[in-house]
Parts: sequence; structure tokens; C-alpha cells
Amino acid sequence: MHSPLRVAIDLRPLARGPVTGIGLILTQILEELPGRGFAFVGLCDRPVPQTVLPPGVEVLVMEAPGGRILWETLKLPRLLRAIDPPPDLYHATWNHGVPAGLPFPSLLSLHDLIPWRLPDVVPWPRPALLHRWLYRRAVRASARNASAIVTLSEASLGDIAAILPEALPRAEVIPCAVPRWFRPAPSERIAAWRTRFGGKPYWLYFGGFDPRKGVGLIVEAMSRAFPGGVGAPDLVLAGAKNALAEAIAAKGARAGLRLHFPGYVPDGELSALLGGANLFLYPSLYEGFGLPPLFAMAAGVPCVVSDGGSLPEVVGDAGIVVPAGIGVALAEVLARAARDPSAVAPCAERGRTRAARYTVDALATRMSRAYERAASRREESA
Repeated sequence: MHSPLRVAIDLRPLARGPVTGIGLILTQILEELPGRGFAFVGLCDRPVPQTVLPPGVEVLVMEAPGGRILWETLKLPRLLRAIDPPPDLYHATWNHGVPAGLPFPSLLSLHDLIPWRLPDVVPWPRPALLHRWLYRRAVRASARNASAIVTLSEASLGDIAAILPEALPRAEVIPCAVPRWFRPAPSERIAAWRTRFGGKPYWLYFGGFDPRKGVGLIVEAMSRAFPGGVGAPDLVLAGAKNALAEAIAAKGARAGLRLHFPGYVPDGELSALLGGANLFLYPSLYEGFGLPPLFAMAAGVPCVVSDGGSLPEVVGDAGIVVPAGIGVALAEVLARAARDPSAVAPCAERGRTRAARYTVDALATRMSRAYERAASRREESA
């Protein structure tokens, strides 16, 4: 019987508040791959809550002040070399963080290159120019040092080809997956969400509140489609609120729209929240994948998305695609959807069918193969 292939894996995305997209991918890897011949030792700059870890995952912690790149430069190499016995592979899970000169191969998850492609919509720490330079330097070095690279979509692979062409021969696409815990919600839980927002179906966005996500564009488009708010459905904007969310709330109130901000919605409530909606809106300027539309499709909610990055690739013919950043085009679609719901209704069943392609089994199989190929390059990394 073969010994498990030992993988050191960066768990920092699991240690920073609610688990989001990268964290979801991480938990799926940690849950699925031990049964396929892999064992993990986690690395982090702070303790990882046990509630987000599968049983039996060892975590080595080396805390340090400073940002991500400083920890990757000063602490991560020491932590990796302290693992005894050495791992067969190191998986850098957060777009950079592959030190040079490791005595074992490494796999880099380069989820997207959005901060490189759209630096003006990224909320950089100050001074922004310095952090932008540090980011690009870290990504370029990590892509050069990695034995293999995985990314989330053909759109992101195209960005790698354009920005880091030397890394393209070592890169492959492994899409996200609908998690096993995502199931249709019972009618009473759906009804509870609808009651919370006035008792009727609503339109929904969930995700982050930053300029790239286009949440302000939704409100602008609705104010165009429904002057004075007349005939506008209630709009639910779910996600952790920040200053931009407050500004959007004020803008919506001035336009006469009924906006609801439930805050961060736990994973266990997502299917019920989606079940209460009859349209899902996600006009992001650019995405490396786009998990929220995937959840919406799995729940059978028609989607309106932008053509930014991977979104047309993810939704295919199961959604309505509008030009990114063009409020007039989005307003036309929204007015039509309100006037004639049957125009978007066919997207519901097509969405369920399309979402069924994105399985955890497929993710686990492809990630297993990527690990095995990367680990086989031990001699190159020695």
C-alpha cells in the first residue's frame, strides 16, 4: 500500500473571518483529497478556527506582524523547512507565496490577475503604488518558482498567457464546484426570508461591496428602469456592509428604491435566501470565476451577469449577459424582466443543468492529478 502524498498547504484564507470563495475551495480540498491518497499539514500566520477545518488536519502557526507578502518573505520559508519529515509538495493557495529554492515541488493557485488587470478598482493599502508593485513582484516571482499552476477559468488562463506568458506551459484550469452542503431549502425557510423583505419575491445580489462588483451599477440601472421607484421589485444586497454599502443605501433611498441589507449571510442560509429571489444580479466588472452566479444557478434562480472576465464562461446559455459597466444596458434588461418575467424564466432550468456540471468530484479528481504531476517534479526542484 502506497504512503499518502504529503502536502503542505497555506491555510491563511481560512483564518480571516467568514469563509469566502478561496476558503471554500480550500475546505473542499481538505475534505475530499485525504480519501484519494493525500495527507495535509496546514501553514498559517495565525490560529485557524477548528470549526472550519476537517478533523485531523495539523496546522503549524508562525505569527508575525505585517502584511501577507512580508510573512511570505520572512516566515513562510522557515515554516516550510521546519516540517519534519519534509512534505512531497507545497500548495500556495492565495495567488502568490511560493518561495525560491524549496527542496520540494510547489503548486500555485493563481485564481485571477484582477489586481494586475484592473488596479484602479482594487482597494490597495496605502501607499497604493508601493503595494501594487509588491503584488506584481510577488506574483511574478511565485509563478516563476512554482512547479505547476492552477487557475479557475479559461478567462484567467488567458490573463496568465497575456501577463505571465512564461508560466502558461505549467498552468491548467480547475473550476470551482457547487459544495456538497448546498441543497434546496425547505419552503418555510424561503418564506421566512420573503417575510423579512415584505412578503414577496425579490431581486438579489450577494457578495462583496467593492467598486469592482458593480453593486452601485445595479442601483443606477434600477433607478433608470423604474423612475421614482415606481414598479421596482425590492432589492436585497447581501454581504458584509462597508462605507460603499452605506453610500449605495443612500443613493437607493434618493431614487425611491426599496433596498434591504441583511449583512453577511451564513452558508447554511444561502439556499433559502436564493430560493426567495426571482432574479439574481451580478454585474461585476471582472471575475476570475464567479461563485455567486454558480450558487444562483444551482438554486434555479435566473441570472443577469456582465461579460466581465469569466462570467459568460460560467453561466453559458443559462444567464443573460450584459456589457460590463454599462448601466443603460443593464437597465433595459431589468425593465424587461419586470415587465415580462417569462423572458428570463427559461434560465432557471438551464441554470440547474449547467450548475450540475461543476461537481466536487470533478474538482477533487482534477486537483489530485495536478498534485501528482507537480509532486513528480521533485528532481527539478531539488
